[in-house]
Amino acid sequence: MTHPGGPDRGSSDRLRLDLNESAYPPLPSVADAVRRSISALNRYPDFLPDDTRTAIAAHLGLPSGQVTVGPGATGVALAVLHSAMRHAQSSGIITPTLVTPIPTFDGYPILAGMVGMRVTPVRLADDGTVDLNRVRTAITPDTAVVVVCSPHNPTGAVVEHEDLYRFIDGLPSHVVTVVDQAYIEFAENEPDLNRLIDHRNPVVVLRTFSKAHGLAALRIGYGIGRRDIVGLLRGHEVPFAVSRSAIAAVPAALAADAELAQRVRAMRAERERLEGMLHAIGAATVPTQANFVFLPGPDGVALGDLLRACGIDTKQCGDAGTRITIGDRADTDRVVQALRLTAQTA
Repeated sequence: MTHPGGPDRGSSDRLRLDLNESAYPPLPSVADAVRRSISALNRYPDFLPDDTRTAIAAHLGLPSGQVTVGPGATGVALAVLHSAMRHAQSSGIITPTLVTPIPTFDGYPILAGMVGMRVTPVRLADDGTVDLNRVRTAITPDTAVVVVCSPHNPTGAVVEHEDLYRFIDGLPSHVVTVVDQAYIEFAENEPDLNRLIDHRNPVVVLRTFSKAHGLAALRIGYGIGRRDIVGLLRGHEVPFAVSRSAIAAVPAALAADAELAQRVRAMRAERERLEGMLHAIGAATVPTQANFVFLPGPDGVALGDLLRACGIDTKQCGDAGTRITIGDRADTDRVVQALRLTAQTA
């Protein structure tokens, strides 16, 4: 099923709103850059993505030595965990741990398992926000990494900037803080990047081209931190890991700020429309600044089950609730129609 301006979902009539993908294809200038790269697919990409790092750093107003690039933000997160694991073990920590609020991005427990870290889960606050006090209480001498997502996945809640700065300031010096900003382009405003990374404690900010930029298939993301922290992470960059097409897409994507902002506005309009319909039928949602809405608790789980029965795939987050990715207008129409049908038959 194909919607105008939306992705080709193949022959299946199911609507995929479970992976937080962009509802829109790549911007025209980005698509052109990727097309031009195809003629050279017989050639290897850059051994290491030096030019890509430089382009991202220049866009952010940072020295290139403060940026590391990988195959998606997930690839950079794995490098962070590898580096933190090595440092923790060299410091005599036998079983390093990762502390993070849950539910969260499914990749973090998987990545922790890959490097041999245990995960210490911390329950979200009742309103779906990250409770930094609970996170702080969960930290022990064995903690190597703390992950804070803001906007949070799967609730879309954001951490107040000043609270985040104070939280990082108060952490033990051996703990690496990962601030996952995969959805930052959708947020109303963002923390001061320089203030975030210029702490005495190690901080890595993760960002991606998969979400707002709509380049999920290209697998390109980056990390930002102090030069000494990023230097360690670059030791985990895999040669040739960033594809030629991804390398071609990044400068074009960074240059398309105005078009990207228009896409973000369209997503927010659909998000507000979907939230309004959910509230009209009595469904609760968590205030979100991402490209999804979260329906908390048993009622949210039940609504997710109903939508899946109607052919709309959503993300069930255990018993915490259901996450629904924001699609384009046709996608929202279909969700609204399904909700109306279920409300009529309830």
